[in-house]
Amino acid sequence: MAFVTLCRTEEIAAGQVLCRRIAGAGEVAVARLDGDDYVAFEPRCPHANGPIAEGRLHGSVLVCPWHFFRFDLRTGKPPGTDSILELRRYPVTVQGGEVRVDLG
Repeated sequence: MAFVTLCRTEEIAAGQVLCRRIAGAGEVAVARLDGDDYVAFEPRCPHANGPIAEGRLHGSVLVCPWHFFRFDLRTGKPPGTDSILELRRYPVTVQGGEVRVDLG
């Protein structure tokens, strides 16, 4: 699949997470970190399939609301551990005020 538009940049404030359903791909979440740094990821926690996109974002670390697993959105991995769990992330580009995600 090629890049698809997930949202407009003004739809998501810094420090926020937005989740959207994409036809043929399911739900995809995007977080706007410091400034204009966007990270797209699968909105389910790899630990217990919890709704991680509904968790709290602290800098670049997202905390799952179910069991408080933490993932650094910049790496997809839990910070400070050797855990094998990893959050699935997708490449993001910003073009013409649109946040575009490669779901391929």
